[in-house]
Amino acid sequence: MRLLLAAVLTLIAMPLPALDDASLGAQHMQRLAEPAPDFILNGPSGTCLRLAALRGHPVIVHFWATWCTSCRSELPAIQSLAQTLAHTDATVVMVAIDTDKTSAEIGNYAASLGVALPVFRAGDGEISARYWSWGVPVTYLIDRDGAIAGRALGPRDWTSDSMRTLVRRFVGQ
Repeated sequence: MRLLLAAVLTLIAMPLPALDDASLGAQHMQRLAEPAPDFILNGPSGTCLRLAALRGHPVIVHFWATWCTSCRSELPAIQSLAQTLAHTDATVVMVAIDTDKTSAEIGNYAASLGVALPVFRAGDGEISARYWSWGVPVTYLIDRDGAIAGRALGPRDWTSDSMRTLVRRFVGQ
């Protein structure tokens, strides 16, 4: 019995396998074999975020817009995902691509949907439009080495068990 218990505890404690093409494909995500372009975002309250400063940590960058219908339903799920990652060294970055709204308007919109994460406006920094040139929403999983481990074009159910498993693999849990 002790041996069985030890084996079960060992299996539970083992990290999940890293992301691979099959696990990404199961979630309709792409692997990009390229480094993530660096960016600098100026956020609310004078905060400044630079992607290069997050090297060594897994980063989830979510691009969205206030006019995007599917973004509206996805934002609370991204907030929930961030809460489940709060005990890890992962960072979730929310970037609105709106050009006709102020940072305050975008922040108020996100807050009305239950988003407590800081929201950055792409226009308030230096960031390549290449990140969202395919449209929004788009989400990038950037690994600890600064490479894009996965890209999700379009909305996802970030609260599903399968997506949470994929994210746990990504952060190395």
